[in-house]
Amino acid sequence: MAKAKIIYEDRPVVFAKYRHPQSDDAVNYQSTIQIKDSGKQTITMKLQFDDVYPAFAPMPPEEHTIKAKDLVELYLKLKRWLGKFGYELK
Repeated sequence: MAKAKIIYEDRPVVFAKYRHPQSDDAVNYQSTIQIKDSGKQTITMKLQFDDVYPAFAPMPPEEHTIKAKDLVELYLKLKRWLGKFGYELK
């Protein structure tokens, strides 16, 4: 079987703030989004932590990979993953 080709790649920054009214903690992740032309889950997002560690908030893992079939599902998975640690996207 032929290997899937990358048809689109982007490198956005993901910024998430800790959900507590008295906290200013936040995390930044450098991410790479790749969209392939075939496969079951055609979109992959690789996250790499790129910031100062939070002072009081829990720290999510420094590296994480999310796979999804479309961009909406990717966003929902990212939001759910950050929510497990008490963060929300900004």
